[in-house]
Amino acid sequence: MATGTRNPEPGTRNNRLSAQDTHPATDQGRRVRTSRHKHLVAMMRAVLLYLCLLELTPAWGQNLVPNGSFEEYTQCPEFFGYAQYATGWLNLHTSSADYFNRCQENLVVGVPFNTCGYQEPADGEGYIGLATTFPGLGWYREIVGIALSEPLQAGVPVCLSFQMALGGFGSWNGNSAMFTSKGVGMRFCNEFPGDWTAYLYPNAAALHMTVVPTDTASWYWVSGVYVPDSNYAFLAIGNFFADSLSEIQPLDTTGYGAWGVSYAFIDDVRVSTDLQYCGSNGIHAIDAIRGVGAYPNPFVDKLTVEVRDQTVGKLRWSLIDDQGRDVLTGIANAGVGTFIISTGHLAQGGYALRMHDEAGAFAPVRLVTVSP
Repeated sequence: MATGTRNPEPGTRNNRLSAQDTHPATDQGRRVRTSRHKHLVAMMRAVLLYLCLLELTPAWGQNLVPNGSFEEYTQCPEFFGYAQYATGWLNLHTSSADYFNRCQENLVVGVPFNTCGYQEPADGEGYIGLATTFPGLGWYREIVGIALSEPLQAGVPVCLSFQMALGGFGSWNGNSAMFTSKGVGMRFCNEFPGDWTAYLYPNAAALHMTVVPTDTASWYWVSGVYVPDSNYAFLAIGNFFADSLSEIQPLDTTGYGAWGVSYAFIDDVRVSTDLQYCGSNGIHAIDAIRGVGAYPNPFVDKLTVEVRDQTVGKLRWSLIDDQGRDVLTGIANAGVGTFIISTGHLAQGGYALRMHDEAGAFAPVRLVTVSP
């Protein structure tokens, strides 16, 4: 018997593998697979490198205010005085600031109609509310605060902004503000004080409302660049100016409101290292871009319609109740500027003001009337 290694016979498994491995087409396929594998590895390395760079690159557009639009909450509010239900926010000083969210359907702290006024959120589903002056009780200020996600850097400018709307003409006259004033704004600190007495009136803020707001239908966008002088880690929002510097003025002259305060809704609070976000510093009524507007909202015995766009032609309007019925209709001449609709006979409830001219229809304005 012969000894040694036996050569595979044609047709055996080893022979087929050997023949397949030396086939030109197989070699080409292997080269293609190898090339694809190398390409895939290169792509994965590039992705990993990109992710690493993201970790190292500052998020210039990041908002350093957690929950700046008050969307997240630990509990849906049921009554006024619970601003601390907005996740991360503290109810400071008087511990009486309010939180409003659409999750609540009552007329106390619901959205848009609540005890302190009527206002859709500037962003999302919620906002907070603050008494910003209380004539006769100069120490009374409602203040909220929060820890920043990252401390500010001394000498490094940041863009600050918030949106503010007037309270008043709410669902209950006892919580409906009588006054309006300027002053509400943002102030930074290294820690919140235990005693607010000395902290309340430095008559200074990093950013604040420098005009007295009068439009109850609009959100005011307040923005500006701020250069911190310390590595501040905390933000407080309130009015840090004395009553004598807040220019307190009557807001509700109908006699409906019984709460002798100025009141502000606050939403969309931002602190960003992206200075381009502050492309337009100052104070702007957000609804000013619309051709027409209506105030106050809620209204009592009259509604003022303001035609801001002078290109608007003859305006046909109708006030529609929540059943879809026209309860009032009329015509305003072109170039009228403003006109008044008498509404004293209307039942309390929700209405929509619809308007159109020769060029077409405007977006309807949602309104609420309250009984004096």
